[in-house]
Amino acid sequence: MITLAIGLAKPAIALVGVGAVAIFIGTATLLPALARPLSSVIGRPLARLLGEPGKLGRENSMRSPRRTAQTASALMVGLALVAAMSVFGASLSRSATSSADQAISADLIMTPTGSGELSNSAVSLASAVPGVTATSTVYQGQFKFQNSLSQLTAVSTDNLASTVILRMTSGTSAALAQGELLIDSTTARNKHLAVGDTVPVRFALTGPATMRIGGIYETNALIGSYLVSSAFFLSHYPAQSPGALLLRTNGSTAVDNAVTNAMAPFPNVQVQTRAQFEQAQVRSVNQLLGLVYALLALAVLIALIGIVNTLMLSVFERTREIGLLRAVGMRRRQVRTMIRSESVILAVFGAVIGIIIGTGMGVALVASLKNQGITDTVVPISSLVIFLVIAAVLGLIAASWPARRAAKLDILAAIAAQ
Repeated sequence: MITLAIGLAKPAIALVGVGAVAIFIGTATLLPALARPLSSVIGRPLARLLGEPGKLGRENSMRSPRRTAQTASALMVGLALVAAMSVFGASLSRSATSSADQAISADLIMTPTGSGELSNSAVSLASAVPGVTATSTVYQGQFKFQNSLSQLTAVSTDNLASTVILRMTSGTSAALAQGELLIDSTTARNKHLAVGDTVPVRFALTGPATMRIGGIYETNALIGSYLVSSAFFLSHYPAQSPGALLLRTNGSTAVDNAVTNAMAPFPNVQVQTRAQFEQAQVRSVNQLLGLVYALLALAVLIALIGIVNTLMLSVFERTREIGLLRAVGMRRRQVRTMIRSESVILAVFGAVIGIIIGTGMGVALVASLKNQGITDTVVPISSLVIFLVIAAVLGLIAASWPARRAAKLDILAAIAAQ
């Protein structure tokens, strides 16, 4: 718990991982103590809704707290990971959108697709479209900053204020035109740097050099940690095409369409509005999370198999008891309802604990990655509620086989069973 709390307060992702493991171990140890009271609370609505079968299912889930805890623990771990990734994904999507809003003031973003290049002729043609009021070219390359390999971003300074948003905390963006380096606030804090400091750098073309830090700006994932002017960049790197072109227009949709039409001869060039660019960032995040969710679904499926096994064992151990209940008038449908209610209680119990733990883990993970550009923390309440409902439905499905087996028991044979 302490290490997870440190992860919430500081960018310490390793401590978040250690804290998460410790919490899983601690929760698994305490789960039997929580099983009886939580099963009672979760099962109370079922008892009122389903009558005697619901009451018996609630009592069965409370009968063996250790077995209930062991059965629910696997589902708890699976749902915890799902909830953590849900918080992380929602925060990452929101951060990607806000990063674009906070970094780009241009109306259109022109980028190459696939392995294509943004040719100089395409840049010139787009800049010449009537209604385009300002353009800025963007370049990216690697360099060594204090003997550490890092990514360097460059932007033309002629129309900087019209296309790029730099929230300066110290110094001024005018230092770019003087060949000085701008760094983000996280880098400045971690490396104990300030405006006016001189740092050693190394470029692939021109070799080692020193640069003066001319300004510090607020951390932004799209801009990166290091920024120079495009003129400085081109003098220290081999000739290359821009990585993007930012265009400011008069705001007319006709201009947007004209730029898109002008790029028709260049099939490897993509023109997006700022809103479309943000949506593309969110889609790429969602595609990655979709793969993660698919893998986590396997963990949840394995947990449901554990519930099936536990219920089958419970039916076997309570064969005589079920036979007596059938002898005194319980119908087959009521037997199935009893087993299903017990399964739902087990599933919801594991899901509730898992979602609570996973939400805390997700918030800690986002906090630990704040310096990497995940600036917004979002807890998707609606998604977490849906996960809880899905867990209950899956618990109901998992009970189908054990419930049918219990309902089909021969009464006399069941009573005679030892």
